[in-house]
Order: sequence, then structure tokens, then C-alpha cells
Amino acid sequence: MAIVVNMKRIFSKKNNKGFTLIEMMVSVSIFVIVALIVSGVLVQLSVAYKKAQAMRLLMDNLNFALEKMNLEIREGVSIEVNNDAIHFKQIGDSTVFCYSNLNYNGRNTLVKCEDNCPCSSSSSNLKDMLSAGLELTSLNLRSFGPSKQERILINVAGQAKSSANQTADFVIQTTATQRIPDES
Repeated sequence: MAIVVNMKRIFSKKNNKGFTLIEMMVSVSIFVIVALIVSGVLVQLSVAYKKAQAMRLLMDNLNFALEKMNLEIREGVSIEVNNDAIHFKQIGDSTVFCYSNLNYNGRNTLVKCEDNCPCSSSSSNLKDMLSAGLELTSLNLRSFGPSKQERILINVAGQAKSSANQTADFVIQTTATQRIPDES
């Protein structure tokens, strides 16, 4: 009889201060489920960040090309604008430079060339100004302002493709203003 009383005392809930096997399994299962959800979200965020970075690099390239074009127009003289091409000379240089839209290497892109305007595949010193992921759908140029200081409105539209499943349309407008020549 004394053994039965001692056994009841050993297995009574008052003396039981640990966790049961079922409680441990439930808590570990809940922890594993939460960890899987959190790791899945982190992986998705990492993929989204990489896609955003790739798109940002393409847009930075486009902005750089437009800034270069803007700077050269600002320093240019004898500027003549067609709807989709612009040609000009640099101060102190007789070479005529041209920016135009051209189907080059299988895609429509912004190109710079010398002498011929609009640029063609046979133009001298032909340079593709945009990275491979950018494709233009339109390049519109408009000139307005007095003849001493030309202002060129540049509208560029197209698509940026950073991967096979990620494409973004863009439309960018900027204005290039020619420097006023120094009067001596």
C-alpha cells in the first residue's frame, strides 16, 4: 500500500514540472512551420530585389545616354532637327554628329554616328548608346526657341527587358538647351 501511495505522489501533476513529449512535438512543429514561412518570404524578397536592381541598371544606362546626348547638344552648333534625328557640330570641329533611332543588331536603339543623318548601319563611327536590354519604340525631337539658343525637346519611349519574364515600358522627356555662344 505504501508503494502505491508513493507511486501516486511521483506521477501526480503537482510534482510533474517538465513538458510531455506531445507538447514538445507540437511546439517544434509550430516553430518549423513559422521558420519555413519566414524563409520563403526572405527568398521572395531576395528575388524581387535582384529583379529591381537589374531594371534599375537598365534605367541608369538610359539616363546616362540621354545626359550624354543633352550635354553634346548643349555644346553643339549648327543644330538641325528632324522628327527622329538631330545633327550638329561641336564648337571648333567640322565633324557633323548625329543621334537617331536605328534598327541595329536586331533591335531599335539610339545610335550616334558621324556625317550621315539619320544614321544607317554603314555610318562611320556608329555607336549604340543603349544597353542590350533597352529597345526604343519612338524617338521624337522638336526644336523651338530663337536661333541663337536652340531648345530641343527629346521624347523617348520604349521597353526595358531585364530578364525573360520582366519587361517595363518607359517614356522619358527631357529638354536640351544650347549654350549661348560667348560674344567677343
